[in-house]
Amino acid sequence: MSLSDIEGDGAELLARERNLLVQEERDFVTRRRRTTVRVLALQAAILVAFLIIWWAASGTLVDSVFLSDPISVVRSLYGIVVDGTLWWHLQSTLVEMTLGYVLGVGVGLGLAFLVTSVPLAPQIVRPLMLGVFGIPKVALAPLIIVWFGIYLLPKIVLAASLVLFIVYFNTVAGIFAVNPRMIEVLRVMGASRLALLTKLTLPSSMPYIFTAMRITLPGALIGALIGEFLSSDRGIGYLIAAASSRYDTARVFAGILSLLVFVLLLNALLTRVERFMGRWQPVADSKAKP
Repeated sequence: MSLSDIEGDGAELLARERNLLVQEERDFVTRRRRTTVRVLALQAAILVAFLIIWWAASGTLVDSVFLSDPISVVRSLYGIVVDGTLWWHLQSTLVEMTLGYVLGVGVGLGLAFLVTSVPLAPQIVRPLMLGVFGIPKVALAPLIIVWFGIYLLPKIVLAASLVLFIVYFNTVAGIFAVNPRMIEVLRVMGASRLALLTKLTLPSSMPYIFTAMRITLPGALIGALIGEFLSSDRGIGYLIAAASSRYDTARVFAGILSLLVFVLLLNALLTRVERFMGRWQPVADSKAKP
């Protein structure tokens, strides 16, 4: 066999491998699209079934005074959107939730990295953090209002208290999940503590951090609503409480629906940020997932 024949066979083999890789990539994209379509279809079917059951139960199984129907909820939501009532109340709730969420995430991350940088500190601090985390925030809400007043600050503190601890514990778990051999290798190569943090620890713990951030989004909202229920003259919590006192369940569900839509939009935004920050990680095939 001549040299030219060997070169020709090698080029043909490379071409076949390249075609196989391209085909595999196309199959992977096709599988992902099919899975996405299937999931969206099932979600839509579940939502439609839920709305039908709700509509059928309202006025038959349950009095419509206590359980409004979906059509009345949509009408009520449209009414408070058109007259500006929803946005006026939603502004206050969003400010409280956003500031509390940012504060809780920031303090949780800062505490996690600070505590794990000191030997034995995580083991010492853990019982204290678990004890404070276990206290029902609803029980602390009146005390927080006494300490910080009746305006914006107590709602921010309540929202942050439902975010901080979960972010802290998840971040600590992510830091401890970093491969110790990788740390030793980087130290041998002369990496500083800052380089270890920015090049290894932080990127490796990103999945844990973003998981905590997604979980605590509703928690921040709940904290703001608790404060509005107890002491407020503005906000979605106040709107829901006022409507509930008048047995206007359609407006109650309209307020809840507006919060649901907002949380879903925030979660979608956070998911995109997570994908961008974790773009260096390999994408798992959907067939491998349970």
